[in-house]
Amino acid sequence: MTEQEVMNYFRPSTLDSRLQDYYSKQNGIPMIKHPLCFSIFHTPQQNYRMNKYLEYKLQATEEALNKKEYATYIFLHERPYRLEAFLEVERKLDDEQYWELLGDIWTDSENIWQNKIIWGALLTSDRPKREFFMNEDERAEFEKLPENLTIYRGYQPRKNKVGYSYTISKDKATWFAHRFHKDGEVDTKKVNKGRVFAYLSRRNESEVLIIS
Repeated sequence: MTEQEVMNYFRPSTLDSRLQDYYSKQNGIPMIKHPLCFSIFHTPQQNYRMNKYLEYKLQATEEALNKKEYATYIFLHERPYRLEAFLEVERKLDDEQYWELLGDIWTDSENIWQNKIIWGALLTSDRPKREFFMNEDERAEFEKLPENLTIYRGYQPRKNKVGYSYTISKDKATWFAHRFHKDGEVDTKKVNKGRVFAYLSRRNESEVLIIS
């Protein structure tokens, strides 16, 4: 990189018009939340860098689609937009890819509740090979689970008691109930293993999904 290019990274520039619609202030904090690139505490000095980053991401996503590298395409998007990217390529995926990618997105997501209806539709798909929502280790762990389970869900009263995600760890559910200094509660259920859609351990949460 030349000295001039380095200087450009810190020189105020006009923000790309494709990014301007995603610029906002939240609680007084200026930020850009474009599907392909985020910038928190954004300043005009960052415009040049963000413009270049957007160009790179647009080229990379186009190349991924052309090469049918759908996982790459999806994960080039920022986390809140990955489910949307999945929907764009859903019909191009074979059954195994569908469930593997959906499991990866679920595990990586922080805003499941905001897309609960969409998740419900995707998780109840009649596509075969549903077991690939879990990775190989999780499938092995699932087989070892007892036929009758006690599961827990940490929640905030009058907000999110009902959901898909539970855990077989009461300590983890309690952590979810009280994270962010919230005064939540823990719901306890007993279920037959046959009701469990999937068991996920990638985030060390001993998570079980109950879809119906």
